Amino acid sequence: MAQEGMDQQQFMQIMQQKLGNLELTVQALMSVLQENDIVSEEEINETAQDIVEQMQQQQAQAAEGGIPEDLEDELE
Repeated sequence: MAQEGMDQQQFMQIMQQKLGNLELTVQALMSVLQENDIVSEEEINETAQDIVEQMQQQQAQAAEGGIPEDLEDELE
């Protein structure tokens, strides 16, 4: 039983490290894109908001028992 708890703790530490690495990579990528005038912070925020809204719509459809529209399109 103690071994199982240790495995879960190790798993959480690994996941936190991976998330930290991912966050660092994303921040670096955004900085490079902004410095090279490829994309603005405003554009990034707008795109992020669109993604959040899409995810919320998909969650609402899943809660209603429906199939998300984009998945439904892929199935056709």
